[in-house]
Amino acid sequence: MSSPAQPIAVIAKLLDLSERRVQQLSREGVIPKATRGQYDLVGSVRGYVRYLRDQAAKAQAGAPDYASERARFIRARADLAEMEAEEKRGAVIAAEDVEAAWIVVLAALRTRLLALPDRPKTGLASTSTSTVLPPLQAARRLLVKGVLNPLLRLLPPAVPRSS
Repeated sequence: MSSPAQPIAVIAKLLDLSERRVQQLSREGVIPKATRGQYDLVGSVRGYVRYLRDQAAKAQAGAPDYASERARFIRARADLAEMEAEEKRGAVIAAEDVEAAWIVVLAALRTRLLALPDRPKTGLASTSTSTVLPPLQAARRLLVKGVLNPLLRLLPPAVPRSS
């Protein structure tokens, strides 16, 4: 369907655009150009409406709008204020403090396990020590070497390690 060609001023006024913007949209293929300075009226309106729909769909699919971004920002600020208030009340423990406490606990546990005697105190029957002691020693070695030593390797270099 071909409609009469209209000058750029009419198309710009009809679409509420500047003449320069009509020329840009024509170069982009949005608005069809009939001849020099003349544009197809129906084709221009259809092309511009299609262009606006595409822009709206892109905006909805990707970029959030100002109101939702502002609401997200306000929520983040409120969360930050709440965390600061909890910290001042003493309801929050710093991650560094928790880590330091666990390091001390693991190092003490390892030291105590290593300090366990290899031989039981005298007074136990010799038959029970020969059957019970090796599995206990093996379990202790497994616990120290297999579990605690790898954990202690994670310690920062400044923390003293007991061997």
